[in-house]
Amino acid sequence: MKNSLIKKIIKFQPKAIFFDWDNTLVNNWNPIFISYKKTLKELGLKKQNKKEILRNAKYSLRETFPKVFKNDWVKAKEIFYKIFKEIHLKEIKPIANAEKILKIIKNKKLFCGVISNKDGNLLRKEIDKLKWKKYFQVIVGANEAKKDKPSKYPFNLALKKISFKSNNNIWYVGDNEIDIEFAKNNKCLSVFIENNMFKRSDVKKKPDLILDKIENLELYIK
Repeated sequence: MKNSLIKKIIKFQPKAIFFDWDNTLVNNWNPIFISYKKTLKELGLKKQNKKEILRNAKYSLRETFPKVFKNDWVKAKEIFYKIFKEIHLKEIKPIANAEKILKIIKNKKLFCGVISNKDGNLLRKEIDKLKWKKYFQVIVGANEAKKDKPSKYPFNLALKKISFKSNNNIWYVGDNEIDIEFAKNNKCLSVFIENNMFKRSDVKKKPDLILDKIENLELYIK
């Protein structure tokens, strides 16, 4: 990255940093894949490959299931959650050095939160499992706002919960194009963490900052 861009980003230091959850701070995709595949099988529907499942999983369940499962989407939701709840806490693993970054943010006394398209109750259980609640002033999951990411509603709800006014000094860190779109919709600085599932070539909208691993975020927080 050019020095001029680094200086520009450092100049506009964040007052708050919000994170996506899955594939940004934690690795918990396997339970999603397993639950999705078993739901399709139980309803007698065609198998989907990993790429197809990923394409849907970027959005919240209430956004994608009516499109995928049509009139059976409520039944599909019940099947999916039954399977997912049995396995997700057993398989969740922090992304390498994610907690290190959270500690740095906490020590710098910046506002920090999670805004995710994962169901809010399940999201909080995963955060509690890792004992990470101490790092976040606000947590917003799917179904808690009028609409989910990439709409503005979850962001506005997060700001309301911490009595924080929207401004350009908020960063949003995520792992896919929905996160970039969400950041731009809310005039946040968008940080894209390149990963095994989503590469920079997969994103249509250009993020403000691309990192190949989350610990590199430390370079931009002074």
